[in-house]
Amino acid sequence: MSRCALTSSSACAGDAAAGPEPAGHVRPPAPLPCLSSKIPPRRLLNPAVPQRFRFAPSPRPAGRPGGEASVPPLLCPAPYIAAAAASRSSLTAPGMLHAAASPRALLLCALLWHLAAGYEKLPTAVNITWSSINFKTILQWQPKPSGYLYTVEIHGQTSDVKRKCILTSETECDVTDVLRNVKETYTAHILSVKPAEMDNFEEPPFAVSEKFTPYSQTVIGKPEIKDYSQKGSKLNVMFKDPLTPYMFPNGSFLSIQDIFQHDLEYKLYYWKDQSSGKKDVTTKSHNFEVSVDNGKNYCFCVQGIIPSRRENRNGQESMVLCTSVGRNILDEYGTEVFIILAVIAVAVITLAIVLPVVLCKRKKAKKTKVNKLKRLHWQLVRNTIEAGTCYLSEKYVQLHYI
Repeated sequence: MSRCALTSSSACAGDAAAGPEPAGHVRPPAPLPCLSSKIPPRRLLNPAVPQRFRFAPSPRPAGRPGGEASVPPLLCPAPYIAAAAASRSSLTAPGMLHAAASPRALLLCALLWHLAAGYEKLPTAVNITWSSINFKTILQWQPKPSGYLYTVEIHGQTSDVKRKCILTSETECDVTDVLRNVKETYTAHILSVKPAEMDNFEEPPFAVSEKFTPYSQTVIGKPEIKDYSQKGSKLNVMFKDPLTPYMFPNGSFLSIQDIFQHDLEYKLYYWKDQSSGKKDVTTKSHNFEVSVDNGKNYCFCVQGIIPSRRENRNGQESMVLCTSVGRNILDEYGTEVFIILAVIAVAVITLAIVLPVVLCKRKKAKKTKVNKLKRLHWQLVRNTIEAGTCYLSEKYVQLHYI
């Protein structure tokens, strides 16, 4: 007979029967250890577990003396309670649990057998990272699954558990829409599951990510420069905030300024064209006006910063643009481009001069060759006339051969 019990525990069995046993009596297997050490506390307390998987206290057997009050209440899946009650009267044959055995031991035996037949040892995710720019957040991990799938659970400090990317074979998941409370701290549980065992009530293997708070950890993206100008000794730069994936009720997207408000500042870096010395100024508006040298060209870029952060204070820099006040063609395009244009111009001029000369010479050579053939033919005809073998008039010959 297969034995369910591994150790003896009077607290879980509730069957304290002392004294000698009658002849021929088959002693039941030792009771199981307490179930509270077998059931993961995460599922017992998790409100996201479906109703059919929640644990309920088993009923107290009728007629049991009041001394059983010291036994801690036993937790058992609700579907097993009815099965256990039906089994009490059937398991009476020798070698099996008889009707006098505690129904709690029976429930524990069935439950642990089910647990033993549950998830085999599946690999769990490693190298879990959060990647977030302008509050668009992607969760990434390794390895690529083989023979199993992943499900992502997002746990907030004050919010309910939310599932994303259920039964996925990918190693990344966009969790932006479940992190709307950007000031809350989240952790991700990446479960390794098999599709056929998704409804099991036991805990699948999972890996836990580092904590992530979008408000303090997302990277500020590149600002967009709308317009700029340099008039005299003043450089003016206007730019726009980066947008986030979150929307207002009217459908327009929130900018990072809408979320960070007074915590957000912008820094303008500017320097003389073809110089490495940079200067910077800071503003909380969307416009810069700085003093520069009159008649000199300047380059610049804009960057968002969060001074209150300890990490990730500086955002991404915008594209570099340059003014063109007093800029000549060499400054605008560079010496290399000028050299290429000069070579092309020389080649065109040379071709324009050489080509007509070559064509003229070819035409002249062709005319000379034709005239030479005509003279040879005339000489032959003239010799024939003088010999008396041809009676063509000299005037006809001159018209057709000269």
